[in-house]
Amino acid sequence: MKSLLLCSVVILWLALCLAPLSAQSQVFMTARVGSSVVLPCDCTAVCSNQSSNEGLHIEWRTFSETVFESLGEEHYEGEGYEGRVDVPEDELKKGNCSLVLKEVKAEDAGVYQSYLMVKQQKRFLQPKRVFIQSVELSVDDPVPTKSTDVQEKQLSVGSGGVVSPVLDVTLSAMLWTLVMFVL
Repeated sequence: MKSLLLCSVVILWLALCLAPLSAQSQVFMTARVGSSVVLPCDCTAVCSNQSSNEGLHIEWRTFSETVFESLGEEHYEGEGYEGRVDVPEDELKKGNCSLVLKEVKAEDAGVYQSYLMVKQQKRFLQPKRVFIQSVELSVDDPVPTKSTDVQEKQLSVGSGGVVSPVLDVTLSAMLWTLVMFVL
C-alpha cells in the first residue's frame, strides 16, 4: 500500500514538472562558449491581463534554480549568472521578455523556462507562476581540447555535473513515457 502511494506521488510530481514542456512547443538554441545568446520569449498573450501601470514580474529558471527575476527596476541574478543575464526593461514594456545571456559557459547548457508572476487576490498568498516559454540551450566549445572518445562520453553523460541537452531530452521522454504507462 505504501509503495502504491509513493508511486502515485512520484507520478503526480513528474506530471506536474513535465506539464509545461508538453503544453507548449520547446525552442532549441545553440551558442558557443564565450558568446552571447538571446533566449526568446514573448509574453504579450500572457501579459494582456496585467495593468499597464503595474511593472511585470518575470522569472527565468532552470529546473533547479532561478536564473533571473525582474520586477520593475528590481532585478535578481542567480548564482553563477551575476553580470551575465538581463531582460531589457524597454523590451519588456513591449511584451518581449527574452533573456540575454552573455559570456556563455559550457555549464549554461540546459532547459530554461520563463514565467510571469501574477499577484494573487488575497494578500497572504504567494504570486502565481504562469508558464510562458521553454528554451533548450546547447553549448558548443569552439576549441576541442580532449580526445574524441572523451567528447563522446561527455555528450552522453554531461560534463562538470551539468546534464547535457541530449541526456535531458532523453530523460524527459523516458519520464513522460513512464507517467503515461502507469496512468
